[in-house]
Amino acid sequence: MKTINTRAMVEGAILAALTAIMGVFYNVPVAQVITMFWSVPIIIVGYRNGFKVSLIAAFIAAVLVSLIVTPIVGLILFATYAVPGAVMGYMMRKQFKPGVTLITCGVILTISAALQLALSLGLLLGINVIDIIMNLDTSINSYFDEIYNKTSDAAQIYIKFGMREADIKDALQRMDLMLQQFKLLLPASLFAGGIITSYFNFKMVKIILNRIGCKIQDIKKFSMWNVKNKYKYIVLGVTFVLLLITSQQVQFLHGFYTNIYMLLMLFYSVLGLSVLVYFIERISEKYEMQKPVRTLILVVLPLLMLAILPYIGMFDIAANIRRLDINTPGGAR
Repeated sequence: MKTINTRAMVEGAILAALTAIMGVFYNVPVAQVITMFWSVPIIIVGYRNGFKVSLIAAFIAAVLVSLIVTPIVGLILFATYAVPGAVMGYMMRKQFKPGVTLITCGVILTISAALQLALSLGLLLGINVIDIIMNLDTSINSYFDEIYNKTSDAAQIYIKFGMREADIKDALQRMDLMLQQFKLLLPASLFAGGIITSYFNFKMVKIILNRIGCKIQDIKKFSMWNVKNKYKYIVLGVTFVLLLITSQQVQFLHGFYTNIYMLLMLFYSVLGLSVLVYFIERISEKYEMQKPVRTLILVVLPLLMLAILPYIGMFDIAANIRRLDINTPGGAR
């Protein structure tokens, strides 16, 4: 059996303590975003010392958080971030392609986030976690119904203080519609959140490891993001089938294709933004723009073109307007 050396134990202990400190901010509303990077020390431990040491460090950190805050917070943090962090550290150590690492860990984070949601619902609703997982849809409906009922109770207080009842009812109707949409798009939101969290964790770890002399293969520069030729027809085919199903209004698939549609539009928007950044960079280099001017354009122009970013992304896949794939005809010279 392979033993853990002293350096690994020391590094694991130090980073476990740092991870525990980050976990303390879980219940602080403003600083809660820090917990998104709870995996970072775990990833570093995994990269430098292996999968087993990173899981041990995550367990120690969860125990410390349980002692400092509450056991449920320690359990939630461990369930949500320990395995994705250990897996990302392992994949970076074994030099998997960055894209494969990001997607794999994003999927694991999505599953972990769903588990966190189940644990949170169990805490809020007082229901056994296993029962929640077995009846997840009913539990989520109960949770959103509880939010709406509490808001309705609060609205009655505003009416007593003189606010118009018609205005309150209108606001409640808008809120109910918003809750229904959020509930419908919850799976896509969890998946998108998992991928985004995976991306930012990867970039943060790369910066830290580069500082201490470890060379990590980075993902492509954002302006160079594109879809490989062998995947283009799959993406466009899925889009066509989705539009066909949407036009036929197949009710029993409504939730499924709505979530896929949201993810596709997000994907096309990111790709469209990449195209926009690519041409802004080329034009700024050609005309030797000052950095402040280029930065201003990079901020303002995407905001002005936000509505058409998905279509720019679609057009780039179909026409290869940046000519990043030399095997596909077309493109801008």
